[in-house]
Amino acid sequence: MEKKEKTEIGVRTSVKAIITGFVSYGIIANFLFVLLFTIVDSLINNFHGKTSFQLHITLPLIAVILLFFALRLICKLSTYDVFKKCKTNPDNYLKILSYLNIFFIFCITVSIIVFSTFLYINLEYQIQSINLAIQQYKDIFDSIHIHDIHIKMISQFNESKLNLTCSTIILDLGLMAAFLSLIPYQSKMLKKYNDYKKEELS
Repeated sequence: MEKKEKTEIGVRTSVKAIITGFVSYGIIANFLFVLLFTIVDSLINNFHGKTSFQLHITLPLIAVILLFFALRLICKLSTYDVFKKCKTNPDNYLKILSYLNIFFIFCITVSIIVFSTFLYINLEYQIQSINLAIQQYKDIFDSIHIHDIHIKMISQFNESKLNLTCSTIILDLGLMAAFLSLIPYQSKMLKKYNDYKKEELS
């Protein structure tokens, strides 16, 4: 049976197809990551003190390692899907990679904004919860007891702030490194799955 001729595509079509695949796989991976993150976060909130701080350092590091390999897999699959039925002239490599590098930098920027926003919202929610609780306690306890409760709540908030800030920094730096590592990896995958030269010679 004669092998079906692959459709030749240009720079823009290649870039759009790869990014579309990357985003599609990314949405699935992001859903699983958020689900796992929510479960883990609810579990580590039961710990306090040194143990809590260690978990907020260790678990984001593990998450970053998993994300590193997940992003590489997504990059590989999105490139494979495009060039399974298509091909592009090797002369287009430089332009394709330039556009994809811009896309990766855009992903880094969005990731930093998203994680920083989540951190801000989380901390603001905790502050509002403390203020609301203090207002409610004023009708129940005397001022001395309320002062002690307020100090304890502020102490817990500062601990939570430190833990969440460290986790966010680790995730931001980890994602930045993971996306930057895709720059040379994308070039490798493009050359691997685009068999333009092989088809031309056969």
